[in-house]
Amino acid sequence: MKIDYAATTDKDTVLNLTNHSYFNLAGEGNGDILDHVMTLHAKQFTPVDKGLIPTGELKNVAGTPMDFNNATAIGKRINESDEQLVFGKGYDHNWVLTRAGGSELSIAAEAYDRKPDVSLKF
Repeated sequence: MKIDYAATTDKDTVLNLTNHSYFNLAGEGNGDILDHVMTLHAKQFTPVDKGLIPTGELKNVAGTPMDFNNATAIGKRINESDEQLVFGKGYDHNWVLTRAGGSELSIAAEAYDRKPDVSLKF
C-alpha cells in the first residue's frame, strides 16, 4: 500500500496531512482489533482537549496508556481512567514518531493479529 500526499501554497499555511484507514488484521467480520498487538515508535504524543483539538503541547508517553514503544495489545489499557482516553473515547491522537536515524526511511509502527501470519508495518 502506498499513499502519496502533495501540497502547494502561496502563503504560510498550517498543514496536517493524514489518513484514517483502519484495518482488522483478523479479517472483516472477525471481531475487533483490541487483541491486535502494536508497536509504535514514538516517545511523545499531542494531547487533545474535550473537543479533540490538539492543545499544542507534547507529552511523553512513558508511564501512560499512550506508550506502545514495546509490543502491547491495543485493548490492554484502553479502559484505563486516563483523561486523554476519555476525551478520545479511546485512541484518537497523534504520536510524535521517533526516527531510527537521519533521513533514512524507518518503520514507524507495526501491528499484528495474535495469529503471526498477519501483520502490518508502516
